[in-house]
Amino acid sequence: MKTTLLPILCGFLAAAAGCTADPESGADPASLAEPASVAEPAGGADPESVAGPAGGAGSPYGVCAHLHRVKDPAERAEECRLIAAAGIRRVRFDVEWWRMQKTPDAPLDFSHYDAVVADAEAAGLTVLPILYDIPKWADPVWEHLDAWSNFVGSVVAHYGERFPDVEIWNEENLRAFWKREPDPARYATVLRVACGAAKSANPGVRVLFGGTAGVPLDFIRKAYENGAAPFFDAMCVHPYSHPRQPEGSLDTRLEALRSLMAEFGDAGKPVVITEHGWPTHEATLHALAVLQAGLKIARPEQAAWRAVYAATAAAPDGTPPRAVAEAIRKALPPGSTVEACFGDRLRERLAAGDVDLVVYPFDETFPADTFPAVREFVERGGVLADLGGMPMWFAAQEPTPGQFVRVEEKTGSATAEARKALRIAVSAWWMDSSLPRDAAKVFPTAAALAAGYRGDPAGEDATRYQTDAFLREGDEFVPLLELPRSDGAAPRKPRVAAASVIRLAGGGSVIVSGLSGRGASESAGEDGQARYLPRAMAIAFAEGVDQYFWYEFRGREIDPLYSEHHFGLTHKDFSPKPARDAYSAFAAMRPAGSVQSADPWHDDARMAFFPQWTRPDGTHAGMLWKIGEPRSVKLHFREDADAVADGEDAAEEASPPRGGIRFFDLFGEPLTPDSADADASTFGLAIRETPVYFEGGVLGSVE
Repeated sequence: MKTTLLPILCGFLAAAAGCTADPESGADPASLAEPASVAEPAGGADPESVAGPAGGAGSPYGVCAHLHRVKDPAERAEECRLIAAAGIRRVRFDVEWWRMQKTPDAPLDFSHYDAVVADAEAAGLTVLPILYDIPKWADPVWEHLDAWSNFVGSVVAHYGERFPDVEIWNEENLRAFWKREPDPARYATVLRVACGAAKSANPGVRVLFGGTAGVPLDFIRKAYENGAAPFFDAMCVHPYSHPRQPEGSLDTRLEALRSLMAEFGDAGKPVVITEHGWPTHEATLHALAVLQAGLKIARPEQAAWRAVYAATAAAPDGTPPRAVAEAIRKALPPGSTVEACFGDRLRERLAAGDVDLVVYPFDETFPADTFPAVREFVERGGVLADLGGMPMWFAAQEPTPGQFVRVEEKTGSATAEARKALRIAVSAWWMDSSLPRDAAKVFPTAAALAAGYRGDPAGEDATRYQTDAFLREGDEFVPLLELPRSDGAAPRKPRVAAASVIRLAGGGSVIVSGLSGRGASESAGEDGQARYLPRAMAIAFAEGVDQYFWYEFRGREIDPLYSEHHFGLTHKDFSPKPARDAYSAFAAMRPAGSVQSADPWHDDARMAFFPQWTRPDGTHAGMLWKIGEPRSVKLHFREDADAVADGEDAAEEASPPRGGIRFFDLFGEPLTPDSADADASTFGLAIRETPVYFEGGVLGSVE
């Protein structure tokens, strides 16, 4: 018996396994400075409003590439050629003000960027410039608005229609890029001035809100409250979720962003993802010395450990992340074991009493649903290690088995009470003004050295700290790494450490690290990157995203352990990763000009996904995948010849069929379904984490 697509998928996936969470941590408040009123633009036009998108639609497929940093023109031209060969038509890079104007009185020098833009255009690419990176003489930019206006207006006038869009700043909600404490009110001022200058130079240019790190709703709200709405044509965000999968993060955050924009009457503006991606570096454990010394202090006589990694994210294939578990195992003494597991399995192991050590994720999340069991485990004498920076800062809930959603609560009572229950008192510069704002060198204590601590002799960089403020009678706070003190200086009260062991009176212990290098650097791997890319793109377009830029085309691969150097679709030598071919296949299966279907595209549990679209030639197509274990289903299609019969808009009438329903794998290669009925419109297929494409009809129901 046939049933409609959505109810049946909701039913058969109720017990499926999978997970997702959001890694954007950092723990710093998005905006700490007092709001300031928006200043009047220093120059250029001051439009009352910027209504509607103005040009710049083009292809939806883009990539970030540091073309402006490539010194060899032949190498740069080759990179542009390879970008275009992958089916990508837009390229995003910095147009650095400091490079173009060394002194206030000097004219802007366009020679370098003229060559870069010419190479991009020769390959058929359209440039999305990021206008920022100010010279020292113009810092802070809000005190040099005349010069800022001149820079933006001059760039837009110089390149004219060759720059259909301009993006105003990059990740302005981070101190690293804003150069000061992030301030949405001042950003609104900078945006307003840039808009006036850009529109004066070219009324058709589309002005983009600078792509934010993550989807910081508080920062964006405050920018709106300070008058930003009339001064940009499209909202840009960088909704990274690596190493986690996109489902449950990318979709829900885009929906929250849309709701916020609607509050301010901006629901009709496009959303552009100007950075997104997954790195492919090898998973490594950075806080190795802290973990090893901490375990010696927690249980000096323990020869080997039975550990579990309490994951809040799945591996790319939907299973617990075994690669991270293996990295932990290598840090433990010989004979130790480590199992990566989700909620039910974690409870089972703890109840069985065959666990000595629980390791929490390395991104400041913790699995909140199992915390009561972990708390009891520690109180009975077990050891918990949280090496992610700010311990237990974000609660990740598990609404369905193996699928996690981070609770967006930085200072909420749930996380605070959980830390307090384990005597973890955290601190940082925004809580204690006596602590360093930037990364500071910390050094091992006598206790750490006695436990065999083997860290960097030059000191470790720390940004987060713990104190002894929550200790109870019989508890002990053992600092492992501390800030240096001058001779004779009295110990801090409360005691402050950048890494510590908290020994509870009942015998259990908690090992905590606040080092800048987080406890582990997790990776999707090359296969995972290839699986996540089309899923993320399909989700983005199903959520109405206007354009999608992958970060980045070519990996820099300078540091093998640094995730930032391994996002590339290709290696440094241009040899392709599987994700390059996955991107090409997606762009071919959903060509520019395709119209997304308004039909439901996921089940209620967000475990099964089935977005569909209509290509410019009228052919219907789509994609299928699900989280967790594969599931065999029967798919019922209406072929393109009769796709209009059930009341679809006549404008979507399909072209004549070209051989019925066809299936393709992740890389666009023909795929044979498991079975096909005689009517050639019903197919048996196992759907899984790796997407499958279809074309030639509308997916109507499954059984």
